[in-house]
Amino acid sequence: MDVQRYISSGILESYVFGMLPEAEQGEVETAVSQYPDVKAAVDSLQHDKERFVQLYAIAPPNSIRERLMEIIHHENTQEGNDLLPDELRAPAPVSLNGKAVPLLLNEKKKEKQQPRKGETPVKQLPAAKSSNDRIWKYLTAAIVVLLLGSIFMNFFFFRKSTDYKSRYQSLIATKEKLEADKKQQSLTRLKETPAPAETDPLNNPDFKWTKLPGGGKYAGNIVAVGWNEKTQAVYLQAQLMPLPPAGRQFQLWAIVNRKLVDAGVFLTGGEVSRQLQQMKTVAAAQGFAITLEKKGGSPEPSMDQVCMSAKLER
Repeated sequence: MDVQRYISSGILESYVFGMLPEAEQGEVETAVSQYPDVKAAVDSLQHDKERFVQLYAIAPPNSIRERLMEIIHHENTQEGNDLLPDELRAPAPVSLNGKAVPLLLNEKKKEKQQPRKGETPVKQLPAAKSSNDRIWKYLTAAIVVLLLGSIFMNFFFFRKSTDYKSRYQSLIATKEKLEADKKQQSLTRLKETPAPAETDPLNNPDFKWTKLPGGGKYAGNIVAVGWNEKTQAVYLQAQLMPLPPAGRQFQLWAIVNRKLVDAGVFLTGGEVSRQLQQMKTVAAAQGFAITLEKKGGSPEPSMDQVCMSAKLER
């Protein structure tokens, strides 16, 4: 026997829920005793059935419990039959030869009576199935409906969860793309916006230029700073400067009477190494210094983070 095909055929589910004829039930029980895989599958289904029933169990109202107990107490009697819902009641007694023959009453003992002469023999009708069996079949069908509904709802919510996750990932990707585009546009504007001809820092003799060499771990790095005393304009060229650590940014300071005055933050890296960056205007300056600050700059310099400094040439 192909065990895996037998397991996936659906017969084991019907067996666990008591929906197989007796002949097929015996076949399943034989397979369970012979094949460990079949037994394991049946045990798993029974366990899932118990978990499902426990998960979705709802305590019935006391009135329903009392009515069920009364039905069970009067099982197989006409009184108990009247208490059942219409769809579960046994057929009404039929009349044969003018006499009513009950189909539900449970007589403790019936003796076969010989027909009298001249009377038509009456065959005894088979007893109706127990109302208890009908109740359990009704409950089994309800459980199967709930199980199918649970499977549908699980699939529905799984689809919803997957959809929300996909939307979230799409939003993250869109946000990252917008940030990259914004950065690229900023660099493009920096490249495409030349300094006005009349104040071109590189060709204007009113600009005083000085190079700020790096020290310590910034040895070999160079930043050129130009300052126009008349217009108070400041331009910077980060000729040889590395990219700052994440969340940090380099900031330019003007040295005025031994104090550092904020002149703005600037970009670094190969893409901007040859670009002139306009900084904040400075009214007076004896020199310039550069520190490493948090991204966006700081109102006060971090003196322990000074990267380079130099005095202006006179």
